[in-house]
Amino acid sequence: MLKPLPRLLLIAAVVGASIYGVNTYIKHNGSLKIWNSKTAVPGTIDLPVANAANAVNADNSSAAFTLAPATTAYEAKMLILPWNAEASIHYANGDASTARGSLMEKHGVHLKLERQDDYAQMLAEQAVFAGEVAKGIAYPDKGAAFVVIMGDGGPGYFAAAQESMNKLGQQLEVIGALGYSRGEDKCMLPAEVATNPQKARGSLIGAVLRDGDWNICMKYAADNKIPVNPDVKTYDADAINFVSVASFAESDEKLIAAANQGACEVRPVIRNGKATGERRKVCQNGTATWTPGDVKVAREVGGLAAVASTREYMWQMPATIIGNRQWMAQNPEYVKNLLAAAFEATDAIRSSDAELLKASAVVAKVAKEETAQWWMKYYKGVVEKDRKGLDIRLGGSTSSNLADNQFLFGLNGNDNLYQRVYNVFGDIAKQYYPDDMPAVIAYDKVVNTSYLKALAATAKTTSARADTPRFDQNAPALATFAKRNWAIEFETGKASFKPEAAETLEALLNQMAVSGLAIQISGHTDKIGNADANLTLSRKRADAVRNWLQANAASEFPEGRIRVRAFGDSQPIADNNSAEGRAHNRRVEVALIKTSNE
Repeated sequence: MLKPLPRLLLIAAVVGASIYGVNTYIKHNGSLKIWNSKTAVPGTIDLPVANAANAVNADNSSAAFTLAPATTAYEAKMLILPWNAEASIHYANGDASTARGSLMEKHGVHLKLERQDDYAQMLAEQAVFAGEVAKGIAYPDKGAAFVVIMGDGGPGYFAAAQESMNKLGQQLEVIGALGYSRGEDKCMLPAEVATNPQKARGSLIGAVLRDGDWNICMKYAADNKIPVNPDVKTYDADAINFVSVASFAESDEKLIAAANQGACEVRPVIRNGKATGERRKVCQNGTATWTPGDVKVAREVGGLAAVASTREYMWQMPATIIGNRQWMAQNPEYVKNLLAAAFEATDAIRSSDAELLKASAVVAKVAKEETAQWWMKYYKGVVEKDRKGLDIRLGGSTSSNLADNQFLFGLNGNDNLYQRVYNVFGDIAKQYYPDDMPAVIAYDKVVNTSYLKALAATAKTTSARADTPRFDQNAPALATFAKRNWAIEFETGKASFKPEAAETLEALLNQMAVSGLAIQISGHTDKIGNADANLTLSRKRADAVRNWLQANAASEFPEGRIRVRAFGDSQPIADNNSAEGRAHNRRVEVALIKTSNE
C-alpha cells in the first residue's frame, strides 16, 4: 500500500488536476486542521441516546428481488473497515473476491473487498477512480469504486473530497447502508469516569478527528457539559483533549504504549483557550475505537470503561456505502444488484448462527485478523473481564436489509433519520473546524436514494420490517443518561408556542432523533401566580412539546417513548426574585432515561 506522498503523486499523474482536498486531509493525519478553534463545550450534540437491547428484530422473511443480472464481468473494488456492521456485504460476496455460488454472483455482480483503515487512503483511491472515469474509461482498473464508512462521519468525508472531485467534474454519494454499530464503537476512558463523568476533564483521547468514534466522545462531552479542547498541540486540564491519529488501530497502539509510559508528550498548557506559559507531560488515557480495538485495549490495558457507545447512541452510526455518482449512473443495474445481494445477505444472517458464522469467516479473511468464531462472538456483543478484572461490554453490531434502509432514509413515509444524523454531526464538525469546513455540504447533494427506491419497486415480498426500538411506558426508570434544559418560548400564561420557538423545537427534534432511549419531558414554571395553576400550565407545556415531536417525526417518537412530568414552580434553578431568574425557571427539561426493559 502506498504511503500518502507517493499516493498523492500517483493521483496527480492520473487525474492531471488539483487534489487539494485530499492533500489537506492526509497532511493532517486523516483530519482537518483545527488550531484556530477554541476550547468549548460542544453545543450542537445534545441529541439523546439509545440502547439497542430493546430493539425489535426484523421479520426473517426474505425479500427477493426481480432484477435483471448486472451481466458485466467487471470486478469493482470496495474498500471496507474491519467492522462487523459490514457483515452483510461479506456474506453476499462469499470471499474477498466474489465467490462462485454467492449472492453477488447470483445477481451478476463481481466485487473485490479490501481492508482499509485510513479514510485518507480511501479518499485517495476514490480520487484515482474518479480520474479514470473523467477520462472516459468505462470500467476503471485503478482506484476504488466504493468505500464503506461510519455514516455520521459523512459530512467530514465529503468536505475533504469536495475540491478534488469538483476539479474532475465528479461527485461521491451515499447509496445505502449495510448495518449499524450497536455498541461496537465507543469512547473508552478510565473506569472512574463511568460513575462520575466530570472526571473526564483533563483526559487525553486518541481519535480520528471528525470521525464516528470521535463523535461519540464529543457527544458524551456535550451530554455532561464538559469542555473540549480541539487543539491537538496543547493541553487543558479542565477539558477533554485529543491525540490526532490516522486510524483507530494507531489510537489503540498509542494508548497501550502510554500505559507503559511510552507515547507520552510534553504540551503547552492552556486555560480557557489562553496560554499559561506552563508545559506539562501528558499521556494518552483514552481511545475512540471499535472492535477489534476495544477487545485489544481491554485485554492489554484494562481499567477502562465504555463511557459512551453506539449502544446508547443507536442510530448514530450506519455503515454507509459511498460510490462515484457518474460511474453508478452509467451502471445502475450493477448498483441495484449489489444492494439486493447485501440485503438478501442480511436476511440470511438473521436466520441462523450458521449463516452468521459464514459471514464472519469472510470478515476474518478480508480483515486478515482473528477467526470466524471471534468475529461472530463480537458481532453479537458480550460482557467480558478486562486485564484488571473489570467487566466491560465489547462488540455489538447489526446488519440492515431493505426495510431498515427505507426506515433510515425516510422512504416508507417516516421521517428521514439519516438526514438528521448527517446534519447534527456535520454541525459539530463545522463548529470545531470553521476554517476548513465553514459549511456542511447539503444532504441532498451527497445522498442518492434512487437505487433504494428502484429496488423497493422490484421486491417480491414486503412483510419484513425494520429494526426499531420498542418502549414500555410503565417500565421503571433506572438511570438518567443525559439531561438538558430547553428555553422554549410560549405565549404568556399559555401552552401555545411563540413563533420564535420553531428553531429551538427543530434543534430538539434533531438531537433526540438519533437516539433510542426513552425520553422524559418535564415542565417547569416560575413562581408568579397560583401554585396549582402553575402545575397545570407546566403539564400542558410539556404535553405541547411531546405532541409537537410526535407530529413532526412520528417514526422517531413512537407510542410509549415519551413520558411527561409536571413540576410547576416546585423545582426552581434560579432566583425567582429577578426577571432573569424567572426566565431560567420557565423551562422544559428533557432527559434520556434507561428503563428496566432495556
